[in-house]
Amino acid sequence: MSKLKVLTNEDLSKISDDFGEILENEVSKTISVKELEDLDLDIVLSYDDGQLDVDVDVGVLFDELSEINQEQVSKAIDEAYLKFDSYINENFRD
Repeated sequence: MSKLKVLTNEDLSKISDDFGEILENEVSKTISVKELEDLDLDIVLSYDDGQLDVDVDVGVLFDELSEINQEQVSKAIDEAYLKFDSYINENFRD
């Protein structure tokens, strides 16, 4: 795997925004708009010594009639991380 290029603050901001979109897309594939009352994404990036770490906290408030469970949401988050890895590889590696 190629090395991660040096990231600027602008890069980090773009990465955070784009990962938020990836997460929203993956969660919306799992949870229909009718079942979702609120979605709160908290993305924390840390970049030290050429190492990018991403931590995400996804808060989901379901409609009271929803049959979605936490395992389905976790799978959506896992899928988002896989797509995020591809995104980083395509856009931020030398």
